[in-house]
Amino acid sequence: MKNILFNCMMVLAALVLLCPAASAETSLTIRPNLVGIGTNFNGTDLSISGTVPEGTAAVIRLMGEPRDEFFKEKGKALGVLWMNLKTVEIKGVPDVFLMGTDGVSTIDWEHSDLGFKAVKGETDDLVFDEFIKLMENDGFYEVEKDVVQYKPAANRQRGFTASLSIPSAMHQGIYRVEVLAVKDGQVMGVASEELHTKLTGLPAMLSVFAFDHSLLYGVAAVLIAILAGLAMSLLFKERGGAH
Repeated sequence: MKNILFNCMMVLAALVLLCPAASAETSLTIRPNLVGIGTNFNGTDLSISGTVPEGTAAVIRLMGEPRDEFFKEKGKALGVLWMNLKTVEIKGVPDVFLMGTDGVSTIDWEHSDLGFKAVKGETDDLVFDEFIKLMENDGFYEVEKDVVQYKPAANRQRGFTASLSIPSAMHQGIYRVEVLAVKDGQVMGVASEELHTKLTGLPAMLSVFAFDHSLLYGVAAVLIAILAGLAMSLLFKERGGAH
């Protein structure tokens, strides 16, 4: 009987000791989780909140679905003419990669294994660097510093809030938003949610028209181009006659 009681007490003691560690989890909530892309969509802010274990830093990542990208490599032909020389393929990179940090760490996130380098794969260093520059110029790849704010730690957890800027040229699709609990460059915990973007209004109508009635869409596009050209021609003629 004493052995049974002793064993029960040991189990209870172990559970008590494990409870604080178990509670130190990584969690994430995003608002909104559905973004409508309409005619007047000019980007928006994504509000993020959650918890990370005490002693770790919250690093936010938003990534699109991996896809293969193709680019033209420019160079001099025969040492004289500057032109497109060949097509460069970069495999399995997300079309969007946004990061948010507290700005405290000295880690170079762009070249870190937790940052853009995480999707580099076997791509040549020079080609990948040029790809990153191109995507940064378009606003699809970005590291935002000082966007993560912390709350006082409690129960071995550290609450945080953050905000990420969603670019105006965001495509319709499903994006993965995650928080990494990082300590000394190592990931101690991960939590994630999905962000859905959806075309609404006129952009949605045009998209459906283009995919479901591609022939009519093509004819309409040609007619609009012709009418626009005629309108511009008449406008310039009238201005010329006025002189």
